Amino acid sequence: MSPLHFRLVTVSVVAAFLVVSHLASREAEARSYGQYLFVITLGYGHLLGAALGARRAARASPLSRAFVAATIASGFALYVEGVTAWPGLAFALLALSVWHFTENDVALARALRTGATLEPLRRDVRAQLLPLAVAAAIVAAALVASPDPGLLGDLFSAATLFHLVGWLVFLIARGAGPRRLLALHAPPFALCGLLLAWPSDAAQGLREWVFSPAIYLYWASLHVVHTLFQRGVAARGKSSVVAWRVTWLSTSTR
Repeated sequence: MSPLHFRLVTVSVVAAFLVVSHLASREAEARSYGQYLFVITLGYGHLLGAALGARRAARASPLSRAFVAATIASGFALYVEGVTAWPGLAFALLALSVWHFTENDVALARALRTGATLEPLRRDVRAQLLPLAVAAAIVAAALVASPDPGLLGDLFSAATLFHLVGWLVFLIARGAGPRRLLALHAPPFALCGLLLAWPSDAAQGLREWVFSPAIYLYWASLHVVHTLFQRGVAARGKSSVVAWRVTWLSTSTR
């Protein structure tokens, strides 16, 4: 699959979602909320797939895993306290996630063009200029669109789905089996659907946590950091070192 074909397929799927959501709901706030629920649920599947794939490849000791789990839990507690005192912290994580979207788009297109795996993160300014510029434009557009729930919902859906759908297209192009991808995304959809349908106070509390934008951004930011560790960072002036392999899906699902 060429980079152009990859982007055309991704954009077509995202555009189809936006058209269907507009046909399903003409009311801007209701449509935006429905879009948000779907995108966040799909996003949890994306995070789950990446975490399980890394676990398959890793050979960490139980002590190392316990340390990582304790660090994540402690970080989460500190983040909740921090974002309560300073909501701008969540905005900073949003900017990080948007940069992750744009940087990944460039990296995926390059991998498709060369036939290689995702190469390490390029840290020279010229390599990051386009991803940073596009990410800044998306964040600025979100700030401008924030008073309009319908426009903001469309922008959020388009930007986030372009990343999530793009990865699915990339993995399928690299040989990942649709059944494996479906199995990874089914649990979040089942759990989120259950929470939305369960009319109890306990479910209401869980819904507030699971669908909280700030909470989701914490897990998304951990995902960004983790993928950087997996891919590595290229030496300055070099385009590649040891690349992150995507065989955690492709080799097990053919």
